Amino acid sequence: MIPGLLRLSLGGSLNRPDHVGMTHHGQSRQPLQPDSALYPDVAAAGSLAAALAQCAAENGLDLGEVRSSLDRPSLIHAGVASRNPRLDHFNVNLGSEERVFLVAAWGEGVNLTCGSTEDLKALAKAAAAWYEGVPLAELHAAAPFLEVGTLAAAHERGPEHAVAEKWRGYLEPGLSVDLDLIRAAYAEPRLRALFPFTSHGSLQFSRCTGWPFSYDVSKIHPLGGDRYAVQHRGEKFAMVPAYTAQEAVALVVARMPETWGPAVAGTEHELRDRESC
Repeated sequence: MIPGLLRLSLGGSLNRPDHVGMTHHGQSRQPLQPDSALYPDVAAAGSLAAALAQCAAENGLDLGEVRSSLDRPSLIHAGVASRNPRLDHFNVNLGSEERVFLVAAWGEGVNLTCGSTEDLKALAKAAAAWYEGVPLAELHAAAPFLEVGTLAAAHERGPEHAVAEKWRGYLEPGLSVDLDLIRAAYAEPRLRALFPFTSHGSLQFSRCTGWPFSYDVSKIHPLGGDRYAVQHRGEKFAMVPAYTAQEAVALVVARMPETWGPAVAGTEHELRDRESC
């Protein structure tokens, strides 16, 4: 392992949507059955989606269309869309070893909230609030089991706030982050306007704040001994030449087209769509 690669660790893991697996030849796997001992209400309804829709109807809650899955039939998954165009689906899965409804809800490529509850009615209330597209603070008030972090709240306020909050987290002292590199990158106005993240030990910059990120800005790898390697898109990683933090930052900026401005909300795909118009 290259010395120094583990120092730049904060934010290295990404919250990514779960992709539904498929068998060979494009055939969907047989839907799993809900455990009737843990989920008698779900088993009686036939599926999680049906149970959630039934609970909502019994309590006068509007969820719109409750889907079993985005791309294949499932008895243990449910999804609810939102009237708010900035929000994606409210996704629910069943726990396998204990009764728990697991929630992850996304918007513009960002995991805005997640949590778990044993109560189907509480789950329905949360899904109804998401369907209505209420602000995250109201969502948390309606469903206290859902967590809303400071970064998610910043994303809600706008991309510039998300960028500032992500940089603020990296700049906090005492964390296992290469502060010399972080400070050098933050001192450069064009990089300071991008969304920073780490992956496999490298510091990277995205022109959008949602995942998938843009991955087109050059990345910087700490090598140890206050030396850094710069890897441009499409090129293999090389430990030589090695640069100081300031030199590495300058080299990244030099490769950026003048049209690359501050990071925007959304995913790489949405960014490309806007740029192609």
